[in-house]
Amino acid sequence: MKKILLLVSSTLLLANSFFAQESDDDKKFRLGLKVAAQPTWFSSKDNNTTRSSTGFGFGFGLAMEFRLSKTAYFVTGIGGDFESGGIKYKYEPLAVTPYAVGYVLNGSNEIKELKDGTTATDLVQAGDVQYNGLYERKIKTTHVTIPLALKMMTKEIGGFKYFGVFGGEIGVRIKARATDKYTSSTVYGANVSNGPGTNTNININKDGSLIPIRVGMNVGLGAEYRLSGSTSLFLSINYFRSFTNLMKKESEYMAYDSKYYPSGNDYTFSHVKQNLLMNAIRINIGVLF
Repeated sequence: MKKILLLVSSTLLLANSFFAQESDDDKKFRLGLKVAAQPTWFSSKDNNTTRSSTGFGFGFGLAMEFRLSKTAYFVTGIGGDFESGGIKYKYEPLAVTPYAVGYVLNGSNEIKELKDGTTATDLVQAGDVQYNGLYERKIKTTHVTIPLALKMMTKEIGGFKYFGVFGGEIGVRIKARATDKYTSSTVYGANVSNGPGTNTNININKDGSLIPIRVGMNVGLGAEYRLSGSTSLFLSINYFRSFTNLMKKESEYMAYDSKYYPSGNDYTFSHVKQNLLMNAIRINIGVLF
């Protein structure tokens, strides 16, 4: 009986020790919440498009970590990122090869597709508005994001653990809106022309990349502070850069030049080339359990 009691007691003590250790420092899975403030901007490889301004967005999400070893974790989760950035288009209407971006909105304020072969009647309908000389655009986007990264973390030092993160991120584009500055506009039907102005809340999602998936790099440094047991507060600063174009390679809705053939009663267009890559500095704060 004494041996049985001793064996049971020893087993309970070992189990208690194991589960205590598992719940504190060596949990194989941790779940948490995070929020992020993020300056964001676009870069472009197209010579006719340049960065004009930095936007300020935010993000939030669910964080998940899977322990691979004492110092390595696989990091994933799901969240939402709200980003923005400004771009400038070249505006040289009097150059030898003119370049002045324009587009047409219909009466429902939807951007019209500019297809080669479009007739004058289809292109110019009563209530349509043609915007000429687009020179600056601010874009706001919404993405659902899933990080896939490796996290390397030090042992605890005075309550703190320090870590580095390297990996990627997959995002699904949900929304893309634009605010434009232009040099002139014409209202068809009313035959009214106006000078410079601003056009807001334009839905450019249909001019976005055909597959609404964004792939990018996500790297950063940070620290955790243990509050109690396995519960930790963390802060990190990450750099994100997308590898995939936000927009279609060539716009179907914006042109920098057009030619009209009266004999055939139709137009041909020189469409705007598009190359927009998102960059962000993310300041993350959250808690892991």
